[in-house]
Amino acid sequence: MAERLRRAREHALATVTWVAGFDFPDVEHDYRFLALRHPDEYAILSGSPAVSDGSSFPVEDWPDHVVEEQVQDSTALHARLDGTTGYLTGALARYALNSPRLSALAQEAARDAGLGEVCRNPFRSIVVRAVEVVHACDEALRIIDGYVEPEVPAVPVEPTAGVGHGASEAPRGTLYHRYRIGADGLITEAAIVPPTSQNQARMEMDLRELIEPRLGLAQAELAALCERAVRNHDPCISCSTHFLDLRLDAR
Repeated sequence: MAERLRRAREHALATVTWVAGFDFPDVEHDYRFLALRHPDEYAILSGSPAVSDGSSFPVEDWPDHVVEEQVQDSTALHARLDGTTGYLTGALARYALNSPRLSALAQEAARDAGLGEVCRNPFRSIVVRAVEVVHACDEALRIIDGYVEPEVPAVPVEPTAGVGHGASEAPRGTLYHRYRIGADGLITEAAIVPPTSQNQARMEMDLRELIEPRLGLAQAELAALCERAVRNHDPCISCSTHFLDLRLDAR
């Protein structure tokens, strides 16, 4: 497996070079980022939620900081972070808050791709994702190199009543789960806050800022640009829904 990962890492490095050469719109936004942060690693599976303004909070305090709400013009929930909408989670947020913890090779790839310490052009998120793949290969190789087989494959667990909070980084951004478990081990309450609902308001803001100065474009060209703008933050949407119906009123 290690040999296959080393080959994959070479392909990942080539992918960074390839996508960095794409033609990107000259767009930047003053994002407020949210992502997990870990003191010793590029946070994916563990860490505490952190914000680009320097604040952070333990994962069990998530409900006190991130609140989902319904809005009049959408069936999708929007999320507020400490009372404000329009924050961003995902690849750009992870990179902005954690880039010094990337592997040395991934950091070098990021520098060669011209990312800088923070990337605020959402169209260049594909470059950040490619850099993360390089890091993932390095991390997998590190785990393999240090692997020690445990004495037993699993540990028995007795059910205990309680509430558990957890967060991890999905490709789209920070994913939060909370479960309440009864003494019998059955789940009695569950709450999931996906990255999509957190990014929904910011995606809509990005679309407005992208469209307004480009209304002179042909409708097909503008629609394609809007589709790219949505996929910048949520590459999964195009797989699951027909997410864009662009209608222009020329009056």
